Amino acid sequence: MNYVLYVEGVENGFYTYSDKNKKYKVGDHVWINFRRRKKIGIILYKDLSIDHGFKINEIIDQVEEQVSYSKELIDLFLWIKNYYLCNFGDILGVSRPKDIKISYSKKIIFNKSIIPMNENEREFIDYITKKQIAAKTTMVQKFGKKILDKFIKSKVVLENNTIKENKYLKNEENSIKYRYNKKKSNLTTEQAEVKNKILEGTKKYYLLKGITGSGKTEIYIELVKDALEKKGGAIFLVPEISLTPQMVDRFKREFDEIAILHSRLTAKERATEWKSIYSDEKRVVLGVRSAIFAPVKNLKYIIIDEEHEGTYKQESNPRYNAKYVAIKRAEIEGAKVLLGSATPSIESYYHATHGVFQLLELKKRYGNAIEPNMKLVDMKDEKNDFFSGDLIERMSEKLRKNEQIMLLLNRKGYSTFVQCRECGHIETCPHCSISLSYYKKDGLYKCNYCEYTKKYSDICSNCGEKSLKFSGKGTERVETELNEYFDLPILRVDSETTKTRDSHNRIYSDFLNKKYKIMVGTQMISKGFHFPEVTLVGIINSDSILNFPDFRAGEKTFQLVSQAAGRAGRAEKKGEVIVQTYQPDNYVIQKIINNDYEGFYKEEIENRKILSYPPFSRIINIIISSKEEEGLEEYAKVFYEEIKKDNIELYGPMAPPIYKMSGSYRSQIFIKGSRSEINKLKREIVETVLKFKNNDKKNKYRIIVDVDPINLM
Repeated sequence: MNYVLYVEGVENGFYTYSDKNKKYKVGDHVWINFRRRKKIGIILYKDLSIDHGFKINEIIDQVEEQVSYSKELIDLFLWIKNYYLCNFGDILGVSRPKDIKISYSKKIIFNKSIIPMNENEREFIDYITKKQIAAKTTMVQKFGKKILDKFIKSKVVLENNTIKENKYLKNEENSIKYRYNKKKSNLTTEQAEVKNKILEGTKKYYLLKGITGSGKTEIYIELVKDALEKKGGAIFLVPEISLTPQMVDRFKREFDEIAILHSRLTAKERATEWKSIYSDEKRVVLGVRSAIFAPVKNLKYIIIDEEHEGTYKQESNPRYNAKYVAIKRAEIEGAKVLLGSATPSIESYYHATHGVFQLLELKKRYGNAIEPNMKLVDMKDEKNDFFSGDLIERMSEKLRKNEQIMLLLNRKGYSTFVQCRECGHIETCPHCSISLSYYKKDGLYKCNYCEYTKKYSDICSNCGEKSLKFSGKGTERVETELNEYFDLPILRVDSETTKTRDSHNRIYSDFLNKKYKIMVGTQMISKGFHFPEVTLVGIINSDSILNFPDFRAGEKTFQLVSQAAGRAGRAEKKGEVIVQTYQPDNYVIQKIINNDYEGFYKEEIENRKILSYPPFSRIINIIISSKEEEGLEEYAKVFYEEIKKDNIELYGPMAPPIYKMSGSYRSQIFIKGSRSEINKLKREIVETVLKFKNNDKKNKYRIIVDVDPINLM
């Protein structure tokens, strides 16, 4: 029997090896000889070819204390590789913590003695004869690479790869009983109907459209309990910003053995949690995007909360979307998928209304809570650029009642750009083609893309005049301006104030305990939080995303504002939302104010149909970049000509909205076509990328292929 193996550390490393005695299975890590070196390979699938035209080497042995992937996960990884056109090694890299990876220790082993030719050789022979085995790095440091290579060639010593001891790879017996709170949640009639339709339904994929505060989490928990009752497991995915202490506490109260996977864990913590899943100690996983790869045994449910969130799409290699990976994994493993959102993505709602997903709805808020009142304010009629008269008036009233307020502005910093009134100069990033944001508290200009910083000066760097204008408001500026109206501490929540490990816990606790009455934040505050005393939400600028050069701009605006509005009045007290805009007649803003998702969807889906955007097509975005601007345009044109097809729309090559990023100049090719035509083109794109890479001897250019992109900047 022959197997195709992935050889670790080798790009495009798929090779055929023989298993004559049928000792191994798909997913095993095995020892192989590869180009005269002993390496580790992972068995991927049977090679059914009859005539290879070359000699097939045998697998040497199985790696002890290995991480063996299930055949189902291997099949999933192969699908990701082919669908997202990415490297198999990159998939392995995100599928397991770094500390789980098998790592080599290169050893030098004494083999035979010879008569040394000089003093250096004598010292070498004496040392290895005494030690018998030593690390290769030690031998190079002590005696140099030249003499070591000589003795390896003459077989005085042998070079061998051994696996470094790793406590996370030790196989241990597990006799854990999965303990959880068997008390059923107190579901409403509406919630119970939704739960039963999922439990008893024959469909594999469900979309739960439930308004904010409708109690979707209670249904999620009941499904996880059902999985455990059936001796199975469940994965519950949330966006990073929704993985609040509140969410974690809620799940820990229900499940004793729960694995939590997110970016703020240390490497040791992440490896420990992963091992607890792999060893079947835990079968419930609560985590962010990469938790979709958790090796849960007997998987019954994959639940994706806030399924519309763009953060489920990874923006670095491998550029997968956890939502679609979840659907494929469920198909492979026979599990069910539940997508949940108050504002589903246009694609998901389309699939639900066309029978691909089963549509389920929660139309009422949980308990006694009712939906907040929505009010629109046209900022063209206001004297203050930050706060309308209505917003200040309502804030004053809420504060007198000792209630809490949340204000959303999806831009951090004090000012998004600083311009000189005399010469018009704008401070820009030397590595990116964007303006620098000003952070007053830190006294710095910062680039929000490459993290470049520059000390702030009140003098124009171009003309030397002290006449700077701070334009484009951010959360820090809003905090400062609020202090002119209200003499009380304000809690600011953005990526600058949540850098420390315990910052989310502190913010949640402080606001819940009413240490602060006002919270100002970016999209981080728009979901995942449940504060009973919040009765007013203010949207400082609902237009911030609306005018982006992105066909999803309207959808993102609707989702962000609607989700933030849902933080108001989630308990017994009535909530209010004030939406400030300069475009009150825009259909997106009008649908938000009327809480009309279906009306928004109807207009949006018609626009997409006319323009042939997803879900009526598939798209690919190709970015070609180089540190040198000269030659980039011509290189991109040649690439474009190689993949051009008459039956597929290709646009470009063109400069993307951000032409220069992190020191690299960029050219963009945008592709749009039917599913079948795009799938055909993918094969040609892979071959073309490989051809161009092989011809680029100086590694001058980088080609990124993003399938189903979310970010088009």
